[in-house]
Amino acid sequence: MEIQQNEKDKKSKTYLMILIGALLALNIGIGINLWLGQKEKQELTTQVATLSNDKASLQKELEARIAEVESLRSENTGLTDQLAEKDAAIEQKIKQIKLLLSKGKLSESEYRKAKEEITNLRREIEDYKNKIAELTMQNERLTQEKSDLTQNLTDEQARSAEKDKMIESKDRTISLAKRLRSSVIVATGVRERKMFGKKEVETEKASKVEEIKVRFVLDQNPVADAGDKDIFVKIIGPDGAPITTKAQTTKVDGTETLYTEKKTVDYQNEKTEQVVYCKKQGNYTKGEYTVEIFAEGYKVGSAKFTLR
Repeated sequence: MEIQQNEKDKKSKTYLMILIGALLALNIGIGINLWLGQKEKQELTTQVATLSNDKASLQKELEARIAEVESLRSENTGLTDQLAEKDAAIEQKIKQIKLLLSKGKLSESEYRKAKEEITNLRREIEDYKNKIAELTMQNERLTQEKSDLTQNLTDEQARSAEKDKMIESKDRTISLAKRLRSSVIVATGVRERKMFGKKEVETEKASKVEEIKVRFVLDQNPVADAGDKDIFVKIIGPDGAPITTKAQTTKVDGTETLYTEKKTVDYQNEKTEQVVYCKKQGNYTKGEYTVEIFAEGYKVGSAKFTLR
């Protein structure tokens, strides 16, 4: 009986040891699982924190690139039309990145995608800068070419103006050279003597003067235009008023002026003597008279005479 009891006690102890070992193993397994779970949780937390920090970094990078683009635009407003296509591409890229970063938490793939898009954005901005530099050089070249053309045009206009001035001066010189001149102008009062037939008699007595006889010589001028010339004679009385029987005018130096008589002369570049008779209504007054002769819009000559 005692032996059986001992055997039974041994078996109980063995079962107890096995149970204790099993429980111990179970506890160890549970502990290991808890430890592994905690470690995985910590790694996951760390990963989430890292992704969160990386997202903030990407957001900051995006804001920096947007500010850079805005600065480039403000500095190159004159190139707006020429940069429109690249502007649109950059704006589209910024919208895509903003959409990716607008999510609360990024997965690893989403983070990589956003990072890749920001890298692409940087490349597009570099292309943008290169395009600005290229357009700036082109505009500077065009501006210089325009400046050169303007300067050439200005120089050409100056040369043309100088040439026109020389031609004008030459034409004026020729025009002056072609003018008729009268080196002799003599005016006297005349009347007809009734006795022994009609005969012209010169007189200086104002009361006896019937007409003013103007004798003048057109000088030789080989460069003048030959042909018929209208010669205008103007007599100015002592009171300063022109003597004329009617309101007849001719233009002298661009201004209309009254004249007393007109005669058409066939001028052939040779010296020629002419006579014109001028008559006034009423009596002549005593005093100094002036005779002026005009042709082709300018004064040919003048002289003075006196009636007593």
